[in-house]
Amino acid sequence: MSFLFLAIQAVIMIFQLRSLLQSSNVDYYHPMTQSIIKLTDKSLKILPKRNIYLGPISMDGFIFSLVFCALSWIVLFFIFGFSMRDMVMLGLTMYIKSLGYLIIALLLAQALTSWLPSTRALSFYFGQITAIITAPVQKIIPPIGMIDISLMVVLIAIFALNRLCASIFGLYWFAF
Repeated sequence: MSFLFLAIQAVIMIFQLRSLLQSSNVDYYHPMTQSIIKLTDKSLKILPKRNIYLGPISMDGFIFSLVFCALSWIVLFFIFGFSMRDMVMLGLTMYIKSLGYLIIALLLAQALTSWLPSTRALSFYFGQITAIITAPVQKIIPPIGMIDISLMVVLIAIFALNRLCASIFGLYWFAF
């Protein structure tokens, strides 16, 4: 059962990453970008309308991952007999937590790769992806020399949002 939830979250994260890649104008020819685009392109063609933007954020992958999450929970509803309320709450929490896990992983990867000179190119790539999240913080707290604390501020904000969502969603938040 937990493997099934993990697989659903992985698919959701791939499509959310696709939206982040499109939103951040990351290098299109980078091998990682090409892999994500090739993995998701055929599935996104199912959407009746494509290239939907909410300000600078591409919504295609987010919409597809939300629909995928909802359909997954509808299937689980018929298999395991969850109530409709449980299905909606668990689907919504899975979607939100997947996005949070993805952002945390990208921020940590950016921080870790920035420490070694041989991985500067990867750090720059992850920095391009997370720029849409860290740029507003950098406007308020600019980098001090070579020290950029915007990653830490965003991580602390995500952990605070995690606590807030835990109090809002209750036990549903801790289901997986």
